[in-house]
Amino acid sequence: MHPVEKFVPNYFRLESHLREGIHSGMLRPGDPVPPESSLCQQFGVSRTTVRLALSRLVYDGLIIRHRGRGSFVAEPRLEHSKPFLSFEEEMRARGATTGIKLLDMRTEPAGEKVAETLRLARGTLIVVLERLRLVDEQVVGYEIRYLPKHIADALTPDEIHNQPLVPAVRRILGKPRTKLVLRVTASSARKREARLLEIMTGSPVLVREHVWHYEPEGPLQYGKSIFRGDRYQMAVEFTATPQSQREA
Repeated sequence: MHPVEKFVPNYFRLESHLREGIHSGMLRPGDPVPPESSLCQQFGVSRTTVRLALSRLVYDGLIIRHRGRGSFVAEPRLEHSKPFLSFEEEMRARGATTGIKLLDMRTEPAGEKVAETLRLARGTLIVVLERLRLVDEQVVGYEIRYLPKHIADALTPDEIHNQPLVPAVRRILGKPRTKLVLRVTASSARKREARLLEIMTGSPVLVREHVWHYEPEGPLQYGKSIFRGDRYQMAVEFTATPQSQREA
């Protein structure tokens, strides 16, 4: 062992070895990770150390663990980095095939939170859309959308069943959104969400809550998207305005 390696934790040596194998392509998506017993023997470490290293790779989305089957290299997460485009528009621009599956479309009175968010009187009739979002025929997310009835009534059947709502509402109003209010939180999949997303109950999910604003109309859509934590991530770049430009 190199003298410097004496100061490197055993779990980090194992984690770095597996991480390098994944990044180099020696371990490809879907490949099994060597069993815990083999890793213990190869690196001369305890099972606790192996599990710590694997847990860190799970947290980073590089591997997934299946109870009773072992660990496998994960598919790369789908990155949404342009929030003013719909998720589907960005995925298509990268060459992926996207799809939408309608689960439910109903009209109901707006509850307190939805009414307040959309600046409607409580009890105003709104339309609720529930749909699955697919990339390359795999389910990656589940969405709930709350729309004023006059917007929902203008949607075409194809937009309801097959298209993202960003371009659909853009078509209806003849202009894009002027403001997007976005909040992303981490959560655990509840029973129904897990079933829809084809994951285990309690698996990590990312919840993206948003409000679309249009000028001069105001907020015209409120919704939540629940994405599989192992298949989705957001990346947003913030650029500071130079002091000279702020003072101009």
